[in-house]
Formats: sequence, C-alpha cells, structure tokens
Amino acid sequence: MGGAMKTTAKILIRVSLIIALLFMGFAAGFPVGKSIGFATGSEWALVQADIIAREAGSSMPVYFREGRFRVVVKQPRHLYKQAWQLADRYDNEMENVNRGVKTLIETVNLSKNMHITQ
Repeated sequence: MGGAMKTTAKILIRVSLIIALLFMGFAAGFPVGKSIGFATGSEWALVQADIIAREAGSSMPVYFREGRFRVVVKQPRHLYKQAWQLADRYDNEMENVNRGVKTLIETVNLSKNMHITQ
C-alpha cells in the first residue's frame, strides 16, 4: 500500500507540473500570438483596401510595413513658397511692432527725466 501511495503522489506531482507548464506556455504565447494576429490581420485588411482603391481608380495612402502603419501624404504645390512668404510677412510685421515698442520706451524714458513746471 505504501508503494502505491508513492506512485500516486509522483503521478499527481508530474500531472500538476505538466499543467503548470502548459499554463505558462499559454500565458507566454498569447501576447505573441495576439500581436502577430494583429499584424497579419491589419496587413491583409490594407491589401484588400488597396485592391478596392485601385479598382476605383484611386490610390491607397496607408500601408503596413515592418510592423508599423505608414501614411503617404501629398503636399499641395507651392506649399513651401507660401510658407516662406508668410514667414517673411510675419517677420516684417514683427520688425514694425518692435520698432514701435522701442520708440515708446524711448519716449517714456525721456518723459521720466522731464519735470513739469508751472
């Protein structure tokens, strides 16, 4: 009877160890599988959307490569030129404002030194 108990205890320990290892494997594999599933599913969805866009005579501005979403943005023509002109205009306006502020400061400083006599 003592031998049967030892054998049963060994079997229970082995079974519980196997179950614990299985749970650890599932716990480690779930996040990896989830991320791979997302990447594969997302890539497949974007391939389908690209096919539909091409059939409609358009292009797909989003794609999924190396685990990252990429977005293709086309800028309007002459965007840089307009930005430079706007920046130049802003600089000119700021120079005028600064010139006015300097004049005001000089006037205030002059008026401090003046004494009003009656």
